[in-house]
Amino acid sequence: MGYMIRIGRLIDGLSDVVLQDYLVAVEDGRFAWMGPAGEGNPGEYGDWPVLDAREYTMMPGLIDGHVHLCNDSVPDRAAVMLSDVPGAATLRALRNAERTLEMGFTTVRDCAGIGVLSLRDAGGRGEFAIPRIQSAGYGICNTGGHMDRDRFFNARFLDNRGVADSPDEVRRVTRELLKLGVDFIKVNATRGFGGKIRGHQEMTTEEMSAATEVAHRVGKRVASHAMGTDGIRASLDARIDSIEHGFWLTPDLADQMAEQGSYLLPTAATLYRNVTRGFYRNGMTDEELARMHDLAASAREAMFQSMEYAIDSGVKIAVGSDMGGGPFLHHGENATEMEQLVEGGLSAMAALKAGTSVVADLMDRGDDLGRVAPGYLADFLLTSKDPTEDISILSEPGNIAGVFLEGRLAKRGRNLCRGPWNPEHV
Repeated sequence: MGYMIRIGRLIDGLSDVVLQDYLVAVEDGRFAWMGPAGEGNPGEYGDWPVLDAREYTMMPGLIDGHVHLCNDSVPDRAAVMLSDVPGAATLRALRNAERTLEMGFTTVRDCAGIGVLSLRDAGGRGEFAIPRIQSAGYGICNTGGHMDRDRFFNARFLDNRGVADSPDEVRRVTRELLKLGVDFIKVNATRGFGGKIRGHQEMTTEEMSAATEVAHRVGKRVASHAMGTDGIRASLDARIDSIEHGFWLTPDLADQMAEQGSYLLPTAATLYRNVTRGFYRNGMTDEELARMHDLAASAREAMFQSMEYAIDSGVKIAVGSDMGGGPFLHHGENATEMEQLVEGGLSAMAALKAGTSVVADLMDRGDDLGRVAPGYLADFLLTSKDPTEDISILSEPGNIAGVFLEGRLAKRGRNLCRGPWNPEHV
């Protein structure tokens, strides 16, 4: 036996409109039936306990396609990694995953952090109430590249095994990652937005092609950290599945992305926080801090232009906040990304789809996640307001009334759901 929810407003992850006054049945962790209240015939579900949620909006559990759970956005992440004792990164990831779930994100895609693999498995066994996790393990890069953390002469990081400097080395590292059981592969095509050449290319097309060759053969996707134009082009020529960041996209590359079915995760929250919160001083002078602010502001303008190209070309845009991936990117603030996608040209409903059904498709979970529909896993949240009217309500903890994982209440807000309901089933 399951339970029914009578919901005032329903966002199903597919429709372009908010459905009004619906009944939704949940059984064995999945949505079993749904229909307009008073019009549909619930049949066998009609005698089930009903949660009175008519004052709330219901939507699929939110999904963040780009996070770094092991990182706390401290001033010097490399120094923290160097001093970590075994298990420290996984414990940080647990705390950050709990914060993420509290804000309605029931699934995340972790884009480099070897300590996440054990947490993913423990969460999958039900040992912790955390989001469902897909993990890349460690990211692949060249020596001295974007994810090469060995910048101390006598230091070697345990999670720095992704350094590879030829197609054959990339094949070996990719196979090692697949042996560990990663869900997807992460490569680093470019540097960040600093330096004289912003987002300059690092990995070659041939190197990234080696990763896609190995990963695609076993049905795994490949994501590319690609900010600059040359790195984006090389990634697409290597048949990469998703461009992470993509700040300096061009119209022709947007067309190529659409043609190939590649996804864009703009990570717009990163640049927003760089501009509004700044950077950790970390030894920088006032002049250097001001320069970094100006670079971030310039990159943000380029990112919004890239979004415009992507929208015009019909590129699939997915939510990826990069929480933990830079200064002041605090876990639990993931919904900032959807606010920024709206500022970049998406409607509120399109931004919600980017954070539900679209990103679920990217993660190859479009058949059971990211939608409120019969047969899908009952990951969902209830909000006190309608996010299609103001997307920013998802960033306020007080608006998250309840978060459900596979039909079970994982996080309860104040005064959730009046009326009869059976706690054994929720």
